[in-house]
Amino acid sequence: MGTSQSSKGPKNGNPLVPPWADQAKNGGNKNLSGFRTLFGRFARSRDISSLKGALGRYSRQVTGGGDSANERLGNIVSAGGGLFELLNDGVVNDQNSNPIIDLSSLNGLSCEDAIARISQALSDGSEDADKIQTAMNDALVEALDGKTTFNPQDITDDVLIETMICYLTDSIFIQVTMDAGKSWNNAQSAKELQRAENELHEYISAIVDNHMEPKISKNIRSFSKSDIIKIQKDVITEVWDEWKGYSE
Repeated sequence: MGTSQSSKGPKNGNPLVPPWADQAKNGGNKNLSGFRTLFGRFARSRDISSLKGALGRYSRQVTGGGDSANERLGNIVSAGGGLFELLNDGVVNDQNSNPIIDLSSLNGLSCEDAIARISQALSDGSEDADKIQTAMNDALVEALDGKTTFNPQDITDDVLIETMICYLTDSIFIQVTMDAGKSWNNAQSAKELQRAENELHEYISAIVDNHMEPKISKNIRSFSKSDIIKIQKDVITEVWDEWKGYSE
């Protein structure tokens, strides 16, 4: 099915880079310097070779490869498993089999309210709650585009597939954005910054879609939560491996 729709960024009117992603605190990693230099060139000129060089450094040096990236994104990947479980099974339970949230209770709410409740319930207590909520909100807004009232019957196979691809896309986008930090300031204007954000999002969307869509496009309803968690991890590894090969 592809996710060309999602490659244009969120439709909810919010900027692609969330306000809390001004990450001066991410400057402690000495390996960020080369990545940020190249990323700054991309932000200034939107040169694709600079972006690819930056992502190559990001994979090899900043994050230390796919395994380390999966560790870092572990909470986000687990929350993605919960999102799939909710949309596929209709309910997510806690360890005592008590419902945390179920889709039927959201029927008739505005989509905005229902999406907010889903992202809140599935991120509650996580140290990555802000990232999870932002990625879930944007993914569900994309997948349910045009819907104003939430109806669980609207969660078709295509909606489920698009939601999961968009969720992982936005999760990776947010993390790269945070680690890029002040290198975004190399953009010449707010308009140029928005263009650079859009181009980064499109680039990540295309590569995630390329690796993930074939894994989930058939029999999406047959997967379990653990299956989806593994698929997300596999996609992260494959994306990082591809980036690792990018030269400067």
